[in-house]
Amino acid sequence: MNQKSLAVLSTLRRIIRTIDQNEKELSHLSGLTLPQLLILQTLRDEQPVTTGTLANRMDLAQATVTSILDRLENKGLVERHRNQLDKRKVWIQLTPEGIS
Repeated sequence: MNQKSLAVLSTLRRIIRTIDQNEKELSHLSGLTLPQLLILQTLRDEQPVTTGTLANRMDLAQATVTSILDRLENKGLVERHRNQLDKRKVWIQLTPEGIS
């Protein structure tokens, strides 16, 4: 590996380490993980939204988003409502606690 490639890898490692440290601090302060915070932010910008749309916006699998939403719902930060016409669709929105 040449010197330029090593320098790039070293810089990437420093960036990743800084992101990890900031994520841990943010998580400690908020009590939420970075994916949870990102979902709350996405919902603040656009709600209500379906689980599938949220997964697409987050570039995550729908099952992953569902798992994160389970934890957020248990914390009282989001609520889900099943579509009356199409039971497969679930609408997500922030609760008052999730907004603040």
